[in-house]
Amino acid sequence: MAKRKLLKLTLVVHAVLAAFVAVDARRRGRCVGKWVALTLLTGLVGVLLYLRSGGDEDLPLDELVDRVELE
Repeated sequence: MAKRKLLKLTLVVHAVLAAFVAVDARRRGRCVGKWVALTLLTGLVGVLLYLRSGGDEDLPLDELVDRVELE
């Protein structure tokens, strides 16, 4: 039962984070779809990559991943 609650909580948190990313990306005129998908799949990692990208849509995602330092 605890696993089910944790899964539900994780899904809710990922959805809320994706909603915040979508609103910000739309406001800044950035590509919404790829960032929402990434955030839904990875959660906080997607948000960190979005913030780290700084609006540089030409930068490949693998280079962004290399730039993020998770300590």
